[in-house]
Amino acid sequence: MSSTPFEQLLENARHNEQVMSKLQALEMALISAGDFPQLLGLLLDDIQSEFALDSVHLHWVDPQGEVQALLHGGGLDLDDYPRLHFIHSPFPLTHLLNPGLRTRLSPFTPGLHRDWLPDDGMGSLALLPLVRQGHLLGCLVLGSRDPQRFDPDLSTDFLDRLAAIAGVCLENVYHHEQIKRLGLTDALTGVHNRRYFDQRLDEEVLRAQRQGSCLGGLFLDIDFFKRINDTWGHPAGDAVLQEVARRVKNMLRITDSLARYGGEEFAVLLAQTDLEQAARVAERIRAAVAAGPVCLGGGLDIPVTLSIGASCLHGLLPQETPGEAARRLLHEADSALYRAKENGRNQVMCHTAEPAGAPDHG
Repeated sequence: MSSTPFEQLLENARHNEQVMSKLQALEMALISAGDFPQLLGLLLDDIQSEFALDSVHLHWVDPQGEVQALLHGGGLDLDDYPRLHFIHSPFPLTHLLNPGLRTRLSPFTPGLHRDWLPDDGMGSLALLPLVRQGHLLGCLVLGSRDPQRFDPDLSTDFLDRLAAIAGVCLENVYHHEQIKRLGLTDALTGVHNRRYFDQRLDEEVLRAQRQGSCLGGLFLDIDFFKRINDTWGHPAGDAVLQEVARRVKNMLRITDSLARYGGEEFAVLLAQTDLEQAARVAERIRAAVAAGPVCLGGGLDIPVTLSIGASCLHGLLPQETPGEAARRLLHEADSALYRAKENGRNQVMCHTAEPAGAPDHG
């Protein structure tokens, strides 16, 4: 026997109450999320399971790669999040969303939606804009194989509320991670400090051990830096440090780690990099720094060169702990750096190899 309108109304009310209860529990969890792994797990996994969805993807607007750098800096391996995507501009999203950046429900159209929901067999989707203070941070895409699940005629009140909470939490966690990063950043150069590097080194050694991959390490030292300070003063030395850090950073991948290790010395970790590859990276860095002087204005141009030591961790030695392996990697890079300086500076030396690039003493 078919249900009466009143019974149908009661059933709808019970369903809405269940949805609201799940939504409130999810909101509390989102608000309590203190870091990116927690937040991403809630957005990508919990939403999918709690609301019986077939897929959830997060597209994050990141024009300058700052979000990705922050995630990598926090030790997050983006390969673990295949449903997290980064886009350079919000404009492709604005064409998909409803006017006023409101949630949009739609049948799945491969030519229009495949880039945003790259799963097979999708029937409908919901596009939830994540907006803060009028700025589009990204979009949460919910997918279902049911063509009727996200019918355009359905109300979006619940989804609008979820999008608003998710946008706030995304921004809050991002700012929280930025604040944490300040304590791990060198104030002068803007790159990481030794405290961060030591933490990241331990993480990367464990990751290399787990994946059976190599880990490259570099020590870089600015040649005759004391002479720069003594001749032109400490402000000039500070400017040289800043420019060297900038040039080195430009030669690295987002997955690499650069830190000011102390004074005029910098350290680099190169994930999944063997000694030969590390030497090539080091030579590119050396050449980029030596390519032109640091221009301080007023006709003052200071030529700068680097000496670099390269090493590589191929795995742990018998009975060696990860901490001991980390110290060995640094010791070998430091020994190679010493050889580079003893051999005339402005060159790369590997732990057990000849210089990677011919020094230019002319």
